[in-house]
Amino acid sequence: RVVTAMALLMLAAMPPLLLAHTESIVEIHGSGTTNPSRLFWEVLEILEARSEHPLHTSYRAVGSSTGQREFVCDPADNPVCNFTAVNDFGSGDIPMTADRFNALTASGRQMLHIPFALGAIGVWHSVPATELGAAGTLELDACLLAKIFSGQITTWGDPQIKALNPDLVSTAPIKVAHRKLGSSSTAGFTEYLSLKCPSDWTLGSGSTINWPVGTENEGSGGMTDYIKANDYAIGYIDSGHAIDNDLVEVKLVNNDGVALFSSDADIGAAATIALANNEFPAADADWSAVNLYDKAGTSTWPITMVSYIYVDKDISSKDPETAALVMAFINFLLSPEGQALAVENLFDPLPPELIAFANAALATITLPPNTPTYVFESDTAPYTGQGEHVVSSKRQSFATYERVVLQEQVAALEAAVAALAVTPSEALNARVVTAESNVDDLREKYNKLVEDYNSLKEEVDDNETYQKIAIAALVLAIVAMVIAFVAVLLVQTREPRPIASMSTRDRKKSHTIEVSRAEANPTRTDNI
Repeated sequence: RVVTAMALLMLAAMPPLLLAHTESIVEIHGSGTTNPSRLFWEVLEILEARSEHPLHTSYRAVGSSTGQREFVCDPADNPVCNFTAVNDFGSGDIPMTADRFNALTASGRQMLHIPFALGAIGVWHSVPATELGAAGTLELDACLLAKIFSGQITTWGDPQIKALNPDLVSTAPIKVAHRKLGSSSTAGFTEYLSLKCPSDWTLGSGSTINWPVGTENEGSGGMTDYIKANDYAIGYIDSGHAIDNDLVEVKLVNNDGVALFSSDADIGAAATIALANNEFPAADADWSAVNLYDKAGTSTWPITMVSYIYVDKDISSKDPETAALVMAFINFLLSPEGQALAVENLFDPLPPELIAFANAALATITLPPNTPTYVFESDTAPYTGQGEHVVSSKRQSFATYERVVLQEQVAALEAAVAALAVTPSEALNARVVTAESNVDDLREKYNKLVEDYNSLKEEVDDNETYQKIAIAALVLAIVAMVIAFVAVLLVQTREPRPIASMSTRDRKKSHTIEVSRAEANPTRTDNI
């Protein structure tokens, strides 16, 4: 008993910072859309690495529809449910459906839609480049897409496709790819077709469709694999994923009649227009009718998606530490560093007006009593930075350090490969051009020597020695020029050995390492 009492006295005498190490692990777990999964995993890992408090976090990439169902937890959907979320937050690239929202609010709960990033749904194909003709691209509008994905157009040689693509020579059957199970990509794509071309698209809209044609694929990865493995295929995929996997994009015709790729479009323009038109309701209202499809503007992308966090407006029943971590996660996503990470992960950042909207919505959340607030340390704050609820950029994991180093090395290798990745004919042409340039230089020198010789001859015409010197120089110049011409002929007839090459990705995002991440390696000052 004496020993126990002494131990308790020692524990009571410990400084608060040391006592923090004796506390339990704080956990949060989310589920939903696959599109931002890589962004979520990176942010959650950063929080774990930078927090003094022990954390355990996870995110299940299961699709927007499953994320909504697990957040609502309707007994009509699953008998074990009682309208208590089985995740700490849900996520989707579509708003909560009206039926789920109404069921949730009827149970007495209120939820918020918190926007955190913008994305684009693009259409991708695998028609061989040799069959695209001189244009080298494939252009389609909404009504052609509606007819292709509903089975009304079945071959690439259809006259309606040829009308927009006169150089297209393919007549092969079209292999349609579509998503399996509930998908926000399916919802965005079919809602756009219903809005833009209702007479040709009569299959309805939503995350799940009864497709009359095509092959179903699970996730963006399955869609990508199918298009890569099958010539003459076409499918819809979030643009970030498709660009990251080097797929070939269809040029879509937007509201202003401009055909463009998603990588060339202004993704944020649609959100800016919607904000100006007051199309976003209050964060706790029904958002099921909100969309950013087919907005005006020459550079506006026609199928723009908002990615949301689904969170309860009242989380006062949660453990205070858990509630604090949920708030920290969302705050990080909305921070400048979080938005920069969204861009690195091939999303588009929110316009400043939508960031302000999201922050205002967060401020309405009811927290448990005595909920701590996580703060973020960027500049060194002695003592304060070692606090229990401080997410410090001065604290990193070795995995983050190694990732930064690998990114630098990969960027250097890609640059080196790009410099070498030329075809033998291109290399030969380059050598011929160099040789011809050398010949031109020799020709100029020869002409100059002739001029000098004629001038010298006029001045010392009677001097036999000078004449011999000038003639010798002229002969040498002629011989040099002949040698150069022979070299050109040899170069033109000799094919160089093939140069090993590797394809490089045409990414929309820039490969930059944020300052906060670079601090994981303070001895390195170079950037990617």
